[in-house]
Amino acid sequence: MELKDALFEELIKNGYSQLKDGRNVWDVANRSLLYMTPGLVKSFLKLRRHPRYVKTIIEIETELLKKHSQSITKDLLNINFNLIDMGCEDGSKAMILIDSLKGKGNCSFCSVNVSKELADMALKNIMNSKLKNVLECRSVIADFRSLDQVVTMVKNKKFSKNVILLLGSILASFELHDYLFNLSQAMYKGDFLVIGNGIRPGERFVNLENYKSALFKEWFDHLIDGFGINIKDVEYDARFANGRLETFYRIKKDIVLTYKGKKVEFKAGDELVVAILYKYYEKELEEFCKMYFREVELVKDEANEYALVICKK
Repeated sequence: MELKDALFEELIKNGYSQLKDGRNVWDVANRSLLYMTPGLVKSFLKLRRHPRYVKTIIEIETELLKKHSQSITKDLLNINFNLIDMGCEDGSKAMILIDSLKGKGNCSFCSVNVSKELADMALKNIMNSKLKNVLECRSVIADFRSLDQVVTMVKNKKFSKNVILLLGSILASFELHDYLFNLSQAMYKGDFLVIGNGIRPGERFVNLENYKSALFKEWFDHLIDGFGINIKDVEYDARFANGRLETFYRIKKDIVLTYKGKKVEFKAGDELVVAILYKYYEKELEEFCKMYFREVELVKDEANEYALVICKK
């Protein structure tokens, strides 16, 4: 599906909410849309290389995986399992878990992303690693909301257990209860889910200015271009609202867009939400996961700002 088609489908499906002053707030905040084109992927990778992103997400998540990898994989020794890397990037985090098996468990690696470029990147790196206990490799191009379908699709007699990686705070971009309920229903007894997500030790909403940076704007600007809107006719901003972070564009002039015979009218002052992140406290995230999984272990970094949640069905 082309980006324009996906954007308009999301826009029409979600519609808008109207504020008291008559302004409309439109919502196209679907994490999968942010990786749909080479331009979007290029901007994401640029953000991913930024020192703050590396320090606050990649390095912390990597260290947590290294520290707790054997705890995660202790039940996977001497069995065959699918390792599903949802929203994969370069495959390096999956390698940590595979390597921790010390050759005592075999896996079928599955890179999953809406971007073929990112899915292929992870797949290539895993294949080039020549880890002996990777028996098969495959990529799946899929919407991030379809993880429950992917889990069912890859399971087979040879690889009957699933281990799912949901890292990089992907879960924070979705309504947690709907996402975990659907996923847990698709999982089988003994399957594992490893969530990597930010947590809040103090005030729930802080550091808003980080999300107003030029790197985020550069990334999200591709969505405005995908709609066919002139970037000069909108203004980028971020806020904490509705129990979450929202990044959005404020419409500066009346705009009429046409898609498959339908007209969409934006009025000056309307807002277009393009990305969201829910913010969770440690106990909150742990308790929510316990609603859907029989075994849950939460481990966190020393600063209490990032956690791995290891869930067993």
